[in-house]
Amino acid sequence: MATGRKYYLVALLSSVTCIVALYIHVHRQGRTTWIDSGIISITGALQSGVSGLVQGVKGVVDHYFLLVDAKKRNEELESEVSALRSKVVSQEEILLENKRLQDQLSLKAKEKETLLAAKVVAHDVSPDFLGIRIDRGLSHGVQLGMGVIHTNGVVGRIHRVTPSYADVITVLDPSSNMDVIIQRSRARGILSGQSKSLTGKLKYVDRLEDVMVDDLLVSTDFGHIFPKGVMVGTVTGVSPNSNGILQSISVKSAVDIYRVEEVFLVFPPRQSEKAIN
Repeated sequence: MATGRKYYLVALLSSVTCIVALYIHVHRQGRTTWIDSGIISITGALQSGVSGLVQGVKGVVDHYFLLVDAKKRNEELESEVSALRSKVVSQEEILLENKRLQDQLSLKAKEKETLLAAKVVAHDVSPDFLGIRIDRGLSHGVQLGMGVIHTNGVVGRIHRVTPSYADVITVLDPSSNMDVIIQRSRARGILSGQSKSLTGKLKYVDRLEDVMVDDLLVSTDFGHIFPKGVMVGTVTGVSPNSNGILQSISVKSAVDIYRVEEVFLVFPPRQSEKAIN
């Protein structure tokens, strides 16, 4: 039995040796055998898979770093945009302030009365009082009843005054009454405020007077409170009064009290020398 196994082993080794010798001989001649084809197919598939995996991992890593760089660049750009936007806003504010100052200088050059510039420090638009507070008072020569104007038109009159501050009652307050003229037709009336609607009402205008929507109202020099011809408001509605004698006329103020930042106090000619600039 042992002898049979020995012969079987010798025969197997001889066969393998012949096959290997034959493979080497064929391989040296450059011919491809089924063994080569099998090995190449197996190793090629493995190499292709490994290569694809490596390329995939490399692509993911590159994409990650690309996203990190893009995010960093976006943050830098957003920071630059924010800084530029802040500069633009500051420049616009400076331009607007320069425009207001130019308008103020132009207004002061036109008026014969002495004008004292003041800044608005507070707004009061409660139902009982429509006014503003300014940073000028008795120590600056401000007195009760003095007129207050803006580059856009009439604001109101001094209602209360302290050494350093004063409250201005605007033309939109119900207790305000101001003599005005319709610029186009020269019709005259009294403008009173209506606090609930933030509009004014032109009273005591005869129904025969020529008044139209969009007519402009300007100040008179009555009482020397305001310079003559300063814009006061615009007619927004005209209708007959219930009594049939007068007209009911609604008016929009020329000055938006919510946006006022600077104003001028009007010193009458006889008090010009008392003004403190």
